[in-house]
Amino acid sequence: MVALIVFMATILLSYAQEVVHPPFQTGDCSICHVKTQDGYSEALTTKVPDLCYMCHTRKDQKKIVHNPVKAGNCTLCHDPHKSKTQALLKAPSQNDLCVSCHPNIKKLLAKSKVHPPVELMSCSACHDPHSEDHEFRLKMPRKEICFMCHPDIKEHAEKSKNKHAAVFMRDGCLNCHNPHGADHPKLIHTAVPKDLCLSCHNKIMGREEDGDIIKNMAEHFALNPNPHGPNQWGDCVACHNPHGSDNFRILKAPFPSGHYAKFSQENYICFMCHDPTPFLEKETEASGFRNGKLSLHWVHVNKDKGIVCGACHDWHASSGNPHHIKDYTEFGKIKFSLNYVPTENGGFCGPLCHPRRGYDRVKPVFNPR
Repeated sequence: MVALIVFMATILLSYAQEVVHPPFQTGDCSICHVKTQDGYSEALTTKVPDLCYMCHTRKDQKKIVHNPVKAGNCTLCHDPHKSKTQALLKAPSQNDLCVSCHPNIKKLLAKSKVHPPVELMSCSACHDPHSEDHEFRLKMPRKEICFMCHPDIKEHAEKSKNKHAAVFMRDGCLNCHNPHGADHPKLIHTAVPKDLCLSCHNKIMGREEDGDIIKNMAEHFALNPNPHGPNQWGDCVACHNPHGSDNFRILKAPFPSGHYAKFSQENYICFMCHDPTPFLEKETEASGFRNGKLSLHWVHVNKDKGIVCGACHDWHASSGNPHHIKDYTEFGKIKFSLNYVPTENGGFCGPLCHPRRGYDRVKPVFNPR
């Protein structure tokens, strides 16, 4: 009898805490424990979890059941008497309890950036700790649960004319973002956004509906060591919207999709960074691409069939020509050399578009028609 009193006293002293299990609060131990001649023993009237389910609805009825629940071990996570934590958890917080069995997640929660739902609301913001019908016991399918908190991204991704396949294929948002924690902005998987992009864009891609082909960008960068500014610092999203866009190649601003277009400053994303003056003024010194003062950008674009920037410049990377001038360009299925040769004050080119012509900023070159 003395031993039992000491046992019960130990429990009462150690559980002078905030959350009290209602059966324990009544002081009637017979609700759960077997009564003996000396009082109550540690033995239970019924095995766990059946004892718990006398008061609580079953937690093991959905397709994917958490292993402790499947084993019927409710007291692995919950204290049957008292706890300082809501739901009578056996840890200072829900996250502390979860990571005691999931050390890989504990490492992620130690990263410099932690996903706010995990940090502020706990693991159960997304996962059911008992059972669910979705993988990882997510409260919604993996491709949809992110949109519970990011409806703006969902609307943008679904309504964009040009959709980024990464948002919808395989793991959806998790293709690019870690849902728990990372050391990188936006919880992306890599320190440099470009490295993440090239983890998929390391092969030729295409769309069956219109036959649009995207080159192997990893190979392109490997063969062309002179990257365009944004690519030099690995920032593909400076120009592209990773969730989708109404613009060509999911760009953040318009750009013509073909080889020719009637020029309009508003129709080119390039002018987010580059000075449009050489394209708007026939005579200028605002560009190095001029013959004397005649702006050759103006000459090329100011016509009904203006030549788009991508005809001569590679906006991702070039082999070494100044100003990212291409070695080769394409017209339809024809690929041909620009034959560009730089000089001290200008240069020459001889593509299929026109005979060999030159320009010089100091001593203008005469180019016969």
